[in-house]
Amino acid sequence: MKALRQTVCLLMICSGFVLVQGFSAASTTNELSQPKTTSDRSLLQELRNQARGSVAVKREPATNRAGFITVGRNGDLMPDSSARPVDKAAAFLGKYGSLIGATDTRQLVQTGRATDKYGTTVTYSQAYRGLPVFGATVLAHLNSNGALTAVNGTAVPGLTLSTTPRLSAQQIQQRAVAYVKSDPPTTDEGKAGDTTGIRALSPQLMVYRTGLIRGETGDNYLAYRVEVTNRTNVRDIVFLHAGSGKVLNRYSMISAALNRKLYEKTYDPTALTWKEGDAFPGTLTEDQQNIVLASGESYYFFKNSFSRDSYDGVGHVMETVNNDPRISCPNANWNGTTTNYCNGVTSDDVVAHEWGHAYTQYTHDLIYQWQPGALNESYSDIWGETVDLINNRMDSDEGNITAKRADNACTTHTGIRPVLVINTPADIAKVCTAGAAAFGPQLTTTGVTGNVVQALDAADASGPSTTDACTAITNTSSVAGKVAIVDRGTCPFVQKTKNVQAAGAIAAVIGNNQPGEPFPMSGTDPAITIPTVMISQANRNVIVAKLPTATVNVTMKDGGSDGENSYRWLIGEDSTAFGGAIRDMWTPTCGGDPGKVSDAQYQCATSDGGGVHSNSGVPNHGYALLVDGGDYNNVTVPAIGMAKAAHIYWRA
Repeated sequence: MKALRQTVCLLMICSGFVLVQGFSAASTTNELSQPKTTSDRSLLQELRNQARGSVAVKREPATNRAGFITVGRNGDLMPDSSARPVDKAAAFLGKYGSLIGATDTRQLVQTGRATDKYGTTVTYSQAYRGLPVFGATVLAHLNSNGALTAVNGTAVPGLTLSTTPRLSAQQIQQRAVAYVKSDPPTTDEGKAGDTTGIRALSPQLMVYRTGLIRGETGDNYLAYRVEVTNRTNVRDIVFLHAGSGKVLNRYSMISAALNRKLYEKTYDPTALTWKEGDAFPGTLTEDQQNIVLASGESYYFFKNSFSRDSYDGVGHVMETVNNDPRISCPNANWNGTTTNYCNGVTSDDVVAHEWGHAYTQYTHDLIYQWQPGALNESYSDIWGETVDLINNRMDSDEGNITAKRADNACTTHTGIRPVLVINTPADIAKVCTAGAAAFGPQLTTTGVTGNVVQALDAADASGPSTTDACTAITNTSSVAGKVAIVDRGTCPFVQKTKNVQAAGAIAAVIGNNQPGEPFPMSGTDPAITIPTVMISQANRNVIVAKLPTATVNVTMKDGGSDGENSYRWLIGEDSTAFGGAIRDMWTPTCGGDPGKVSDAQYQCATSDGGGVHSNSGVPNHGYALLVDGGDYNNVTVPAIGMAKAAHIYWRA
């Protein structure tokens, strides 16, 4: 805590970075001038002729317009203007707004302005006939000398649609609730979550562009945005067509002066276990103490580093529920009101991670899907690990956590890195990345070798598939002494493994039922005595397709525990219920996550909200490299230290 309580003077470096200012300044409204009709090509050439310095433009694929316009060092996009920042930004967008998608620049409305010693950022949101356009935001950045250095964001071009909804807000609320109940959020094990008490909050009518947040072309619709929540384990944002009620998109927001409150099992005054001012530790358990301490450390980190008074900026009470039964343990989340944890998932970095989601919601409000969602998760990892590295707590057994790890090196503390090796037949032989299980014996470097058999069970209410192993295995004579392969879905992982174990299997392989990389499986059961791994849907399909015509022999083993004895840049290493670190920020591929977009681990499938957890490895890696420096992907990144890197990520 000592390091957190000290007021830290964190310096910024501006060269080479576009700095997005905070959003704490009071909002104002300022409409832009009349739209222009000059073609984009001629307009861009006019801009380049006018600007001081070289103009670079990056295209936004979703709109096929500019997404980022910047000028070189000491440049200015409008050097002839000496107007105050908000007027200069407005003049630029009034003249060149169509380049970034604002074909009618009157639709851009100033919604924010933030100024500090580094300059000013003016924020605009797009509105069409008085309705907000979802995800359409444009920012203009001016330095302290008044030079307009960059404009970035997205506006949706060519809007022409009716703004009169056919369905009422009440009808939409009913449909949104019914939809979430019919398709409830699932746990990592594929089990349907508890939707008790869900309700729809006030719908917001808006223009919704499909594909926009995914970076793909799409169509424009009049839609309602509805938040469906029970204030515990469900907080889904649902977009429904205002005419037909069709669901256009859905994503979950459950992620995950100091004033703290701690509740046990339920968010209710009768369950209040500790509040600010109470004796500490008193009768609190170790997990409860961890939550209280790490919540305070999170508060002081953001307060001392960024002058942020709690997550809302005005001192909101930081409330936490421990062991809420609606959480699928081991897990943690932020549900928009409280952070929530399970026993054994209360390490300092995990608690700070969940509070990071709260701060991100109130400062950046990133959409929790695709790349924005991965960035949301990454911010939480970054803040969680930063707190872990400076709070002088839970580190006594971790050696020198300030020492830089060798470039691209793994660590010996991420737990095993399981692989499934297909030995025969030769035409499908390969090494498959696998997800480890928190239950059962851990794999060794020798592992378990055997022939694969697809385990079969009844298709009934317990599990609709004959390959999900949710009930007793029916082909026990075939499974006995073999490696049983089953499918993910419907029932917990431990239940699948116990069923194939009862049938005599020597190991279990669970094939993912969705595209994407396999992931670690949660659950506990001391009765499980055989190892289990998860493989990707693609590798599962290769094996299953071969079984009718050939003997498939595999080895499940630890792919290698080589690496440095380092805890630096690990997430969740002290949360005992995880069984080891869940992510490695320094070398994300060591934990099955991508370190760059072109890595094989980068997820492009729709599962996990478009890869919000796995793909967070890319910006995580960027932060760790920026702090410690290193050579990666043929680029040498100079170390700038944690203070500067933290400020850059906070402002970005």
